[in-house]
Amino acid sequence: MTNAVSQDLPQRAPVTACSTAKVLVLDDDESFRALARAILEPAGFEVLESANVEQGLVQIRDNGVEAVILDLVMPGRDGFEALREFKQSFPEIRVVAVSGASESELYLTVSAHMGADASLEKSRISALCPLLRVVLDR
Repeated sequence: MTNAVSQDLPQRAPVTACSTAKVLVLDDDESFRALARAILEPAGFEVLESANVEQGLVQIRDNGVEAVILDLVMPGRDGFEALREFKQSFPEIRVVAVSGASESELYLTVSAHMGADASLEKSRISALCPLLRVVLDR
C-alpha cells in the first residue's frame, strides 16, 4: 500500500535555482565565448553571446538575460563602462566580471567596487559554472 501511495504523489526532479537561467557571455574573444558556452550549456544554462557592449545591450533588452559574464578589457567600450550601465539600467541582472589581462587582479578588484556580483580570472574558467550558480542563488 505504501508503494501505491508514493506512486500517486507527483515526482519532482531535483531543480537548482539557476539551471535554466539565460546567461550572456560578453567578450570580444570568440574562443573564450565558445569555451564558456561549452561549460555552461551542459549544466543547463541557456547561453547567448555578444562580442561588444552595444550588441550585449541589445541581447539583454531582447532576451530577458539573468546574468552576464563580462570581460573587463575589450576594445571600444570596455567592461567597466558596460558594468556601470548594466547596474544602472538593469539592476536585477547578476554580473560576473572576468579578465585575463596581466593586471586582472586589479581589474577584478575594481569591478567588485563598481558592483560586480562576482569576479573570476579567465585562467580559472573551470570554476565558472559553480560560481554562476552561487551568484544566481543570492
